[in-house]
Amino acid sequence: MFQTIRGIFLTKSFILILLSLNLLYGQTLNSLLEEYETNTQKSLHTIDEKLGNVTIYSQKDLRLMQYTTLSDLLKELPVSNLNKNKFGASNLSLPGSKTDVSGFFRIFINNHEVSSNYTMSPTATWMELPMDMVDYIEVYRGNSSFALGSENGIFFIRIYTKKASKENASRIYGAVTDNGSNLEAFSYSETLENGWSYLAYLSSAKINNYQRYKYNKIKNDSNKKYLYLNIEKEDTDINIAYSYDNKENYFGLSLDADLDYGKSTSQDFFVDYTGYFLNDNSLKLNLSYDFNKCEYKEINNEGLALIPVIDFSNPGTTIPKEYYDNKDVTKTSALVSKTIKSNSNNLLLGLSFQEKKYTMNNSYTINFANVMTYIDKFSGFDKEKKYSLFVQDDYKVNENFLLVLNGKLDKYVRNNNLKNIKNEQYRIGAIYTINENFGLKTFHTKTNIAPSFYTLDFADKRTPNLDRQRYIYSFIEGIYADDDIRFSILYNDIKIKDFIYYSPIGYINVDHTIKSKNLILDIVYELSKNNTFYINYYTTKLSEHFNNSYRGGFVKLTGEQDKFEYFTSLVYRNGYSYYSVSTDDSFNFNMGLTYKVNNDISISIKAENILDDSTKSLYKEGFIQENGNFALEDYEREITLSTKWVF
Repeated sequence: MFQTIRGIFLTKSFILILLSLNLLYGQTLNSLLEEYETNTQKSLHTIDEKLGNVTIYSQKDLRLMQYTTLSDLLKELPVSNLNKNKFGASNLSLPGSKTDVSGFFRIFINNHEVSSNYTMSPTATWMELPMDMVDYIEVYRGNSSFALGSENGIFFIRIYTKKASKENASRIYGAVTDNGSNLEAFSYSETLENGWSYLAYLSSAKINNYQRYKYNKIKNDSNKKYLYLNIEKEDTDINIAYSYDNKENYFGLSLDADLDYGKSTSQDFFVDYTGYFLNDNSLKLNLSYDFNKCEYKEINNEGLALIPVIDFSNPGTTIPKEYYDNKDVTKTSALVSKTIKSNSNNLLLGLSFQEKKYTMNNSYTINFANVMTYIDKFSGFDKEKKYSLFVQDDYKVNENFLLVLNGKLDKYVRNNNLKNIKNEQYRIGAIYTINENFGLKTFHTKTNIAPSFYTLDFADKRTPNLDRQRYIYSFIEGIYADDDIRFSILYNDIKIKDFIYYSPIGYINVDHTIKSKNLILDIVYELSKNNTFYINYYTTKLSEHFNNSYRGGFVKLTGEQDKFEYFTSLVYRNGYSYYSVSTDDSFNFNMGLTYKVNNDISISIKAENILDDSTKSLYKEGFIQENGNFALEDYEREITLSTKWVF
């Protein structure tokens, strides 16, 4: 399907022709985009946020910083590391640690979760979501409000797409990099006379990427395609999305960190309906369906570390040299909630249901004796039902003091003789506005995350029934804000019991409590009406041995003058040592400039990682040997030229 769609995308040369024609005929169409971006910009001075600790990236922020994809933004996200995992996908990890798959970071698009239903980690496709379709982004630390959905986690990234009701315009966007990568996108939006509006978005991207290891070229090229449709009215919101990703497997499962062949294809589809009922729209109904399909193949004559099929007492005959699988995962969800408001109370009550099914269509291995073995799901666990009951109450003690109480009960019903799980979780918080300039927030959260299909498939055979992870997250934040400056200092404390960790022979529950403490300083200073300066710094204390950066921050300047917009940023992550591997501090320096030809056309150029000083990710050759660890850069130096036309 997308081969046809790609054919209708404008090539970069055709876009340049359109730009020339627009200039030639002197079109005077006033851009609705500028008004839209101004209206959607979030205030810097909001301190009574009931969702806990939140960072908001407005439409103006996204535009001035020239983020091309979501991963561009996540590189600078405080108290986290964006690393490349062994499959070549961008993956978020907590400071001081590196994971190939992390289920505690959750990504939502218009309140619909797009994390993989197999791994519960953000997928490679949505991590590279083009920012051209995004209105604004909210990032939460700690469990966020149940009003936004009832999923569990400790780090939430909520992406809100543009709406036809605000934009009501069409857009062509194209970008090309100096390494041959390119992105083309088209969107069309319209508001109809009957009150309905819709926005359709299409994009296609070709990404050229590789690293060198031991003089070998480790490929990570990919082709990605996106289709998004939003249909809305006053009390109805419908979202339909499809994404496609075909990529090289990078290191994959290779024992020698050099695949002979590796390709994977993933397709994600969802449809999401939200309706509001009663005169005050206080009754909410959400229905959704997700379908994930993944096809994976690897060949390596030095062997593949496919843990579930290897017998470590007889590895010679069980280590495969070829592996193929083709699987589907579906999720059906329903949620209903009722809001009851009074002068001092805002009460939310809700029920939700979720069912996941995992199907293996075809899977086999070939060993060194060229014997093919057909295999099924590694664990046999392929069905899960989740029933949830939740309540949230915001109680206004007085005009300056707000209490927030959340409670939630989850019941997981799982097949394959796995023990059912009952989760009890809660969140309590207080927000105190001392005066118009100074406020305090404090929240304490207890939440649990159940094992995924993936972690149970790849569990250590000695302990195949993994337990849930238990998180206790607390923070206190002080915020000062006036007309020109916003300053915040935040301290958080995280305790994780039964953390699911990938050992050399499979996933296990760690037998002790992992403790992490973070201190975050954040300053936003408006130098003038059109120029803003940002400073961020954080540091982490971790109970475990560091195998990733644990200190970081950034300095950014954004501004606009006449027909020009510009930014410069320096993102810092400290170096670390792990066994025989040591990495240096990373200073990722970036600059960008946009020229607005007229109200509707702009041309941008940006240079990323100018100092060629990327963060580095840790990898391993073989199974257990300590001298098999090595580190490689997460991203390259890159120059991007892009153009945008709104009509």
